[in-house]
Amino acid sequence: METRDPESDELAEETPPGWVLNTPNRLLEVWLYPVLELLLAAVHVALGIAFGGVFALVVGIAAAVVFGMGSVALLVTGWRAYDEQTRAASWRCHVTRVVVAVTSVAVVAVASLVVGTPSGLVFGAIAGIPMAFRFARVVPRIDHLVVAWASASVAVICTTLAVIGFTVPDLPEYRTVAWIGGSFFGLFGAVVAVHQFRAAARAPRDELELGLTAPDRTAS
Repeated sequence: METRDPESDELAEETPPGWVLNTPNRLLEVWLYPVLELLLAAVHVALGIAFGGVFALVVGIAAAVVFGMGSVALLVTGWRAYDEQTRAASWRCHVTRVVVAVTSVAVVAVASLVVGTPSGLVFGAIAGIPMAFRFARVVPRIDHLVVAWASASVAVICTTLAVIGFTVPDLPEYRTVAWIGGSFFGLFGAVVAVHQFRAAARAPRDELELGLTAPDRTAS
């Protein structure tokens, strides 16, 4: 749909999508998210040590590795977007941010459930997935797909742990209770996944998602 300037009656310049407007324009915007990911990694290692068990420490280190990889990806794509200021670089930065953010929420949820404290699942259910698109004017199709696949993965893991909790008798009681209780979040994750897959089917594909077929334009 075309829009016109009310004063000149000429075609008005198209408003850039949100992911273009979120292109890093300052060094702080480049470093902020990678540093937050590293802090999240450090917290998981610290919590693994605090729990005092080898199992919790291994889970914490595994989660920290994922966060570390996400931090590197955010830094690389964020710096390129800041340096190049093109729509292509902005799109790569946006996709990386969405994948890392959603993956981080899923890892926090799963890691906490695995060690027997479902607080991370509560965080994911209350703050993570439902708030993901609240302030977005237009949500790209890829965003819905990332959330859908992450939700489906969490649902499968929760269901698997619930089955193990039901069938394996030698688990610590607190872990058994947490894993069986996680079946509720598995159902919630499945519902979110179905909803997001349907939203993705209705959402238009961005020109850059189709393979950068449109001419590249400066993001700033």
